[in-house]
Amino acid sequence: MIINQLLPTISYGDAVSNSAVNIMKILHDMGIKSSIYAQNIHPKMEKYAKHYKECPKKDPLIYHLSTGSEVVSELLTIRAKKIVYYHNITPPHFFNGYSGVSRMLCEQGRNQLRELSDQFTFSLAASEYNRLELEQNRYKNTQVMPIIINYEDYDQAPDNTVLNDTLQDGWVNLIFVGRIAPNKKQEDVIKTFFYYKKYINQKSRLILVGSYQGMERYYEELLRLIKTLDLSDVHITGHLPFNQIIAYYKSAHLFLSMSEHEGFGVPFVEAMKFDLPIIAFKSSAVGETISNAGLLTLDKDYILTAELIDYVLRDTHIQQRLKFNRAERLNYYSKENTSLSFRKFIEQIVDRL
Repeated sequence: MIINQLLPTISYGDAVSNSAVNIMKILHDMGIKSSIYAQNIHPKMEKYAKHYKECPKKDPLIYHLSTGSEVVSELLTIRAKKIVYYHNITPPHFFNGYSGVSRMLCEQGRNQLRELSDQFTFSLAASEYNRLELEQNRYKNTQVMPIIINYEDYDQAPDNTVLNDTLQDGWVNLIFVGRIAPNKKQEDVIKTFFYYKKYINQKSRLILVGSYQGMERYYEELLRLIKTLDLSDVHITGHLPFNQIIAYYKSAHLFLSMSEHEGFGVPFVEAMKFDLPIIAFKSSAVGETISNAGLLTLDKDYILTAELIDYVLRDTHIQQRLKFNRAERLNYYSKENTSLSFRKFIEQIVDRL
């Protein structure tokens, strides 16, 4: 038995790419041959993947749908039964005025989402939010399958040059981790921090961890906002090596998200892993991912959210309650649990491929 995987890009450290590698290893453990095929392959991932043009036509396939891609033309030539794994595609309107390329890829991806439903016999989704989108687009046999996350990756040593910096000076460090992009709404995080720092706790800083490559217009807009608000102590890191990201997580006191579109949200799970209280605007798959492991806001009242940050950081009872809930949620997303779910899925369908 062979079940291959196809995806537009396999990157180093990317959640979708890591999940594809984990899926391949599970299939191998089950005695099923499996290879990964991609159009764009990071040099560090060449040992895991081959070019998509080499993908066999007669073997069953899992296609990771997360953006528009020309690999779909290859997908259409594969005659075997296929499984889609939908990670969601950001609505294109978020990129208006910021990135024509990102808007085009998202439009293409959304069009492909609508057009490809008859290509797949089975459909996986990283969240219930994603599964409902599949159903709305007439995909068959839909099922939620959370991304397989390697918790052990976060146990590596942090970069001490970050930890030994001024981040451990007794100030409150608020953090958000994610690509600097309009759908993540970092401007709303900054506005919330403005009220928290000015009216509640002057000894505080905000750290926005994430690359702004390709989103330079949005990044410049954030810098202008920071200047307009006359804010100090806002740090936008840009792209970082993983051990520095770990260091920032370890130095943080609370994870704050105002994102308006997440198909899953791996950084929320990361924040749980680093035992951080989470406050997040409830949108898309955010509430589903966090569940009761954090506090969810229903509107973007910056003043009330700033007060909520202060409440959470001061109240030991709510901290203990959230800590207990985080442990339960982390168990749900554990590699053991998600791997078992995927294994059971394959066992149930293998005779139908």
